Amino acid sequence: MAKRILLFFLQFCAFLGLLYVGGNWDGVNLGLEIKAMQNHTTPNILIPTIKTQIGAHHLLIANGLIFAAVLLVLILVFEAARKAFKPWALLSVLAFVLAVATGFTMKFGLPPLN
Repeated sequence: MAKRILLFFLQFCAFLGLLYVGGNWDGVNLGLEIKAMQNHTTPNILIPTIKTQIGAHHLLIANGLIFAAVLLVLILVFEAARKAFKPWALLSVLAFVLAVATGFTMKFGLPPLN
């Protein structure tokens, strides 16, 4: 039981970390573009920043949600392959939902529109 609680906490931290990194993905791409401009080359951006307007005052950078959702799918596929899907899939989804709620509360990926 202690192992499962630890894995739940690690999944929560991994989802929260991906939400943080993905929420700052425009800064990552900006750094790559500046580095390419200093070397007089074209920037090699593999993953573009996905933005959408949320409300009148905020922008949502959805890369963090996409990264965390991909990790959730990988975890669920791994659990299904181990035939441990039934008892533990709900805890993985719960860790994802709690991380997304915590990330939005901390405003990861929600910069002001101005």
